Amino acid sequence: MINVLHSELENNIGGIETFLINLTKSINDKDIHFDFLMRGSNSYIEKEILSTGATVYKVPNNLLKYYFFIKKLLLKKQYDYVHVHKNSSANILLPMMVKKYSNARLIVHSHNTNPSNGSKFVIFLHNFNKKYLIRLSDYRFACSDKAAIWMFGNNYKALDVNIIKNGIIARNYDFNSKTRTKIREYLDIKNDFVIGNIGAFRKQKNHQFLIKMFSKLSIPNKKLVLVGVGPLEEQIKQQAKELGIQNKVLFLGKREDVPNLLQAFDVFVMPSLWEGLSVSAIEAQASGLPLLLSDKVSKLTRLSNDVKFLPLDDLAAWDNSLIKINDNFIRRSTLKTIISQGYDITNSARILTNFYKVKK
Repeated sequence: MINVLHSELENNIGGIETFLINLTKSINDKDIHFDFLMRGSNSYIEKEILSTGATVYKVPNNLLKYYFFIKKLLLKKQYDYVHVHKNSSANILLPMMVKKYSNARLIVHSHNTNPSNGSKFVIFLHNFNKKYLIRLSDYRFACSDKAAIWMFGNNYKALDVNIIKNGIIARNYDFNSKTRTKIREYLDIKNDFVIGNIGAFRKQKNHQFLIKMFSKLSIPNKKLVLVGVGPLEEQIKQQAKELGIQNKVLFLGKREDVPNLLQAFDVFVMPSLWEGLSVSAIEAQASGLPLLLSDKVSKLTRLSNDVKFLPLDDLAAWDNSLIKINDNFIRRSTLKTIISQGYDITNSARILTNFYKVKK
């Protein structure tokens, strides 16, 4: 039996959580067992992970209690691998403890091109700790070339970094007109042009720009649907109110039915200030949607011809692009495109299964 500890799940469903849920569901190998570290609680994440036979360990928030909890777990379980999924190297306590208290091989897996909160202090810590994290790690993964550069430096190829695509369960997202009609009726948006966004309310996702852009959009019957939670949610709600568009913006919070919600959208918009290779953008393409992304998003995100990158300093370009989509876009299935480019989770699961077995 190969035992792998993954770190770590957060209580909000982001790209790392989605990837790990999909991966756990797709590795059908009785010789591999996953455990997970998790901060906080999320019934959906826990249900999905536990249903596969994996184990979830809730870690304490208190630093001292966290230290002794991790120490006890590492000494007791004797993992073959500790697979650490990170947006930055600002906090390297767990990798240091893995080397001190276990014989596990340490895998560091980069999932972003900046830390989630983007603070200058976190970026300073990331740059300071990066070289130590590289030394601590036995193996290095990244979701894209840009994410590899962010975590491991421009010379990442010399460090044998493996690019593991953020695969999804592609068949769950394939365009379905009946589901689209049902969800649009449920949300009372059946006659509207629907702009959708899925992402945590934090600086990186740039909801402030999205609200401003939507308020100026010259399409009469329009709705903006925002899926997610986060520290900036109330601020964004207040911005929508001040601009007089609160009745046209739907804040749906945490959702477990993202594949169905994507069916209801007419376009997926992501004006992020930075982004590695977004799982949400892959999911949106798998559902046959056109995408408008900021030019700060990795160009590797484009899997279909219906993805456009736009500058954040040109509101008119966003407006014009949305008008063209509203007037001309015909939606179709893109399932074959997603699978052919290796973004079905079965491909990622196969690569990681072989890795865990061969390296052991």
